[in-house]
Amino acid sequence: MITGHAHHATGISIEVGVGGGMRAVTLTERSMRLGRAALADEILTLVRIATARANERARHALGDEHLETLGIHLDAELTEEIESTTPESWMVR
Repeated sequence: MITGHAHHATGISIEVGVGGGMRAVTLTERSMRLGRAALADEILTLVRIATARANERARHALGDEHLETLGIHLDAELTEEIESTTPESWMVR
């Protein structure tokens, strides 16, 4: 299964599948001290990042045409950021 992960320094950790389906959320005591609004904002931000990572992995594995068929849309801004920070030796072409 292709997944994407994202984490925050306070101990929030998110794992999603392609398209953003939530697979796991980990919170720590430290992350709970952010307050409800800040915690919710950070979780949503991490879900967006993890989804972009999973979708980008799927794009490399399946190709653009298959993602479109599945209704998976790439976040252009995050895709560019992820591509720029991924070592070429890790990328499947």
